[in-house]
Amino acid sequence: MHWITTFRAKLILTLFPVVAVVTMVTLLMAERKFSGTYRRLFDEQFEEQVGLLTAAKKKRFEALSTILQTMAAQPKVVEAIQGKDFKELAQLLRPQLESLAEERLQMEFPVLRQGEGGRGMLGGSGKLSPPNDRGGGFKGRELRFPAGQRPYVDFIDAKGNFMGAPQPRTSAGLGLPMATATEFKENGEVRRKGGKLPWLGDRKLEEVLKEQEVGYLHVELEDRQDGRPTEQVREVFITPLRDPKDQKFVGAFVFGLPLTSVTERALYEQTKRSEHGEIMSGIWVEDQLVTSTIPQGKREEVTTLMQDVFKDGHKTQRELMVMIEGVRHQVFYRVLNPGSPFPLAAQVNLYSLAALDAEIGELRRNVVGLGILALAAALLVVLFISRTLSGPVSELSAATKQIEQGNFAVRVPVRQRDELGALAASFNQMAAGLALQDKYRSVLNAVADRTVAQQLIEQTGRLGGELRHVSMLFCDIRGFTSITEGMPPGEVIDMLNEHMTALTELAYEHGGIVDKFVGDLIMVLFGAPRSTGSDGLQAVQCAQAMLQRRRELNQTSKHSLEMGIGIATGSVVAGCMGSDQRLSYTVIGHRVNLASRLCSIALAGEIVMDDETYAEGRTIVHAEPMPPMQLKGISEPVRPWRVASVV
Repeated sequence: MHWITTFRAKLILTLFPVVAVVTMVTLLMAERKFSGTYRRLFDEQFEEQVGLLTAAKKKRFEALSTILQTMAAQPKVVEAIQGKDFKELAQLLRPQLESLAEERLQMEFPVLRQGEGGRGMLGGSGKLSPPNDRGGGFKGRELRFPAGQRPYVDFIDAKGNFMGAPQPRTSAGLGLPMATATEFKENGEVRRKGGKLPWLGDRKLEEVLKEQEVGYLHVELEDRQDGRPTEQVREVFITPLRDPKDQKFVGAFVFGLPLTSVTERALYEQTKRSEHGEIMSGIWVEDQLVTSTIPQGKREEVTTLMQDVFKDGHKTQRELMVMIEGVRHQVFYRVLNPGSPFPLAAQVNLYSLAALDAEIGELRRNVVGLGILALAAALLVVLFISRTLSGPVSELSAATKQIEQGNFAVRVPVRQRDELGALAASFNQMAAGLALQDKYRSVLNAVADRTVAQQLIEQTGRLGGELRHVSMLFCDIRGFTSITEGMPPGEVIDMLNEHMTALTELAYEHGGIVDKFVGDLIMVLFGAPRSTGSDGLQAVQCAQAMLQRRRELNQTSKHSLEMGIGIATGSVVAGCMGSDQRLSYTVIGHRVNLASRLCSIALAGEIVMDDETYAEGRTIVHAEPMPPMQLKGISEPVRPWRVASVV
């Protein structure tokens, strides 16, 4: 343990934390840089995917919106929905909408472009043209769609209820999820009929559907091969129908197309081959996560996380961190349809931070290794430099032992003007300060009162003797001899200690100093060695407080005591008196004797003061004049005053 206390050990223990802190800061900065790189990559990929989704949505809307509104304006369509003639609506709109759906799907799914003779079903134009009410170029033949890509077509009356009639098997679609719907399957897809829009609530459809709305819905499709359902997100257009005569709202028709997962699959495959790890994504809709890239185990964790997020109130965009299977994952989401009456939909990306954590782990190992090498190098430097420091440090150590033994005159040589030289100079100043403090301690031992001691330390007064205007308070116990007669000495001391402690505290509280204790008498000075400008008044207030405190003590003390107090004010000689070994700060003079005599004539519970004291406190002290009297040791008659009350 002795080695740890040496200067060399302390120097080593000082430098090592510095190297450790620098190592930690370097590590944190490197980790932050790595994390920033991964974050930037993830952000870019997320923004790119959301941008593609947004661009595709905008393109579809621009291509379909006008056409759907044109269909909605057909008089026969309005008449059919007013008459709730579902069959007529199906004959009028369904062929047109399915033709429109096939053209859109051909553009978004290249497999539909191959027809007879290698020509696409669009005739090679690749352009979208509005179909007429006779079904355009698709009349007379059955439309065929890939599995899971059939369009959804349905109709809503003015009250928001689905008309819900069965649709032809050749054009099976997918109905919206409804709170009171009856489900059935047709051509492998789940169908619903009847019911009301779930997001409408108590509102009127006319108030909500001011214009054409676009939203996202979650559907389940039955796989024809293994019978297991597959999930899909569909983008749905709800177009209002109005009477061309008075523009009265009469209902709406619904047209939906599936959202392709090609983009998220391409992003997944692209990032899977990178060293940073794959980016998995999906669409959050109707409190479910629809994805083709996020595995089932991770999907459950992300689903729980997103449910909590949207339950507590969601933001348009947010970044989250989640632990999945013991691995940190970054989650980004962005709401795709903020403010829409449709169920909330959001693009969700999941990114595993396993690669980042692995790189950070390797980085930590490398940085820690470099830190250990740096510590070893620092140790060698310390050992080399400490040799040049051992001489001055040894001198300081020896001098410190002399200080410990009480030799405050010791000094160390200042050989250099560097830090060690400054340390030696500081040590010498410290030794001088300790010597001065030792002198102060001797003074404090010779002075009875703390105020006087402070005055001596500051050396602001001529404490050897000076003429001062002082108020003196004498207080002694009435009948002390008879009270203590026959009392054990220890009990007498305990009684006096309790009594004098209480009076001393009051003396200090009122700005006085305790001059001396003489048996049962206490003498308090006001105005020496420092004056407050109202010394006489403070003396009277202190005397009043002393009587009150004594009455309080009488309620709890074993012995009930009564006091008499005398106060006199005037010029006296104040200073330290005694011998070289012991000094006492006190005052002498005629007024001191007067205060003592006034105390002797004061009855139990009385305060007697002279004319000068009363003159200083006349504004707040109520006093009664006493007959002039000749006091012992006082040449002239004295006219004392008895204190009645103090305001």
